[in-house]
This record gives sequence, structure tokens and C-alpha cells, in this order.
Amino acid sequence: MGKGKIYDMHCHASQLNREEMEGIIKENITIVGVSEDIESLRKTIEISHLYQGNIIVCAGLHPWKVKDGYTSQAEYIIKEVEKRDLGCIGEVGLDKRFLQSNTYEKQREVFMKFVRLAKDLDILINIHSPNAWNEVLNMLIENDVKRAMFHWYTGPVSLMEKIAENNYAISLNVALMLNKKHVDIVKASPKEHIVFESDAPYVYHGVRLSPLMIRSFVPFISKVKGIPENEIVELSLKKSSFLLKSN
Repeated sequence: MGKGKIYDMHCHASQLNREEMEGIIKENITIVGVSEDIESLRKTIEISHLYQGNIIVCAGLHPWKVKDGYTSQAEYIIKEVEKRDLGCIGEVGLDKRFLQSNTYEKQREVFMKFVRLAKDLDILINIHSPNAWNEVLNMLIENDVKRAMFHWYTGPVSLMEKIAENNYAISLNVALMLNKKHVDIVKASPKEHIVFESDAPYVYHGVRLSPLMIRSFVPFISKVKGIPENEIVELSLKKSSFLLKSN
């Protein structure tokens, strides 16, 4: 396939090396660079200056950091979003799969700050929500958030219709090519609400995920859904552009 522009909507750009970045730029992939705390936010901002136009900065506090007692960082990160006029919040959310129940209240308290920010600024919120899919969706709806995406969606197929009804995005991770048990997610995902992501450089089943894998992910999605590759790319580009308020 050609080298038309494509988005990786969830990538830890601060952890990529120069060689990787040069390959990503060559493939015409624009990265939405999420952060997990203040330190990773600073690194993402720094790398975005080196590769201007190729990295979109997202500011957030990962739920795992909330567990680790980084909660006080939330206010600083919120101020950075406002001061720098960032167009994306993330990685933020609720985790009821990997974290203990005694963290849920604090997780929810911190996440709610970012939900309100997304509503007030009308910007994208890039969400981590294992086993909290429905709860997070309801929080978004109740707070009238307009631009949201569910990172690495592996939630109930039955919930996807409600996500689509509210014009949110279902982010399909390249790892779905490696583990076919979630092929039903790809098959059932509403095509107008799909975006792509790598979550690089996360290592999944021994494979270091990369934005470069998105180019081979498109044919996989096309085959599973029975939709032409160019249509998949165009719809994803349209949805990503809506989320990011880009042309």
C-alpha cells in the first residue's frame, strides 16, 4: 500500500529511539504520544520539538501511577495542558483488571479531574480502562465529553454499539494480529469509529510493538472485516482527525 498519512493514536513516544523515529517518519505515520506522569510528559514534549509535526503530545497520569502515589502530579499536568494548549489528555483512566480494589476510589477521583478537563476544553481524552469499560463510558456520557477513545479495546462486543452511538472511538491495537482470540473485536467494531494504535514500545507475547506495524495491520483488518484497505485507512484518518481537531 502507499504511504498516505496515517495516525498511531496511542504510543509512548518518549521511549522510542532515533532510528525508530526516522523509520516512522519515512512511513508517514503521525504519533499521538501519550505520557504517564510529569517526567514522561517532559520527555514527550522534548522529542516533539525534535520531530515537529510528527508527534502530538498527550498529557496524563496513568492509573498505575495513581496506585504508586503520584496523585499530586495531576494538578500540575492539568495546568500544563491548559498552559501549552495541548489537544490531548492521556494516558488516563480506570484499571479494574491489573490494580487492586483498594485503589479504585483514588483512581476514579483522579480520572474525574481529567474527564472534566476534556469536557471543558473540548479535547481528546485517551483512555486506559481494562475491566472498567462500561463505567468509563458512563462517566464520559454523564459529563458530556465529546472526543474520547478507548485505548486497546478488548471489552465486550455488546458495548461497542453504545460507544459508537456517542461518537467515541474504538482503538484497535496492532497486537490483535498476534492474538486471534480477540478477532471478534475487529470483526464487530463499527468501521466509522475505528482508530489504530501500537502502544509502542510495549512488549506483547515477546514482540516489541511498533508504529511501523500499523502498515501491515491495515490489510489484516481489511481481510477480517471484508472492507477495502483504502476505505479502512480513510475512515480511520477521518475519525482520528475528528478526535484531534485536525484537518
